Amino acid sequence: MSKKNDKDSAEELVIQYLKKNKNLFLDYPELLDVLNFPSQIKGSGKIIDLNAYRSKKIKNDYDQIKKQMSKILKAGSSHIASQKRILKTSLKVLNTKSLTKLIDVIVSDLGPLLACDIVNCFFTNSTLKHTGLSQIDNRIASSYFRDKPQTNLNQSPKGIPLFFPNKSKLIKSYLLLKIVYGSDRFIVAMGSKDINKFTKDQKVDLVEYLIQVIQIKLVDLN
Repeated sequence: MSKKNDKDSAEELVIQYLKKNKNLFLDYPELLDVLNFPSQIKGSGKIIDLNAYRSKKIKNDYDQIKKQMSKILKAGSSHIASQKRILKTSLKVLNTKSLTKLIDVIVSDLGPLLACDIVNCFFTNSTLKHTGLSQIDNRIASSYFRDKPQTNLNQSPKGIPLFFPNKSKLIKSYLLLKIVYGSDRFIVAMGSKDINKFTKDQKVDLVEYLIQVIQIKLVDLN
């Protein structure tokens, strides 16, 4: 068989395949970027401008990239702002001169830091007295931190009436922080009316850094 016949046979197979798989270019639009087309194809009374289709596709891809870049830049800007707020609070923690003042910072500053609607602070021992503290059983508190040692974003419905007893109907999402103090624990419950405020996959690296700073200061004051 001649080379020309081989070529014609291969092209015929491709043509037949394309006729049977009419959605091929919808499933693999990247093929349009590597194939050559006539500027227009006439058939069945319709004129399809493939160059216009390719231009539209390129524009859509470009718009998508712009949206992704905007999200990245916005996230980066937000992260920098969060870093500044965490640093400011960290310095405030390190400058406290007494345990009472440190508890004041924990109770008063952590809520606004993360723009929460409701913040409750618990301690696992009744010996520490402070107007902003409520007591909680150590075993119950520890049961909420089995997966992660310092934060809880699991959004268990059982935690809402426990950590937000007077506002349980308002809370749609929440974050729990555990701050170790000797053999006891501070539990900071931060609640929001927004169901999307706290989510299970949310990053908490900056918050965990702040917890470490507080724990270092607690050791220093002990």
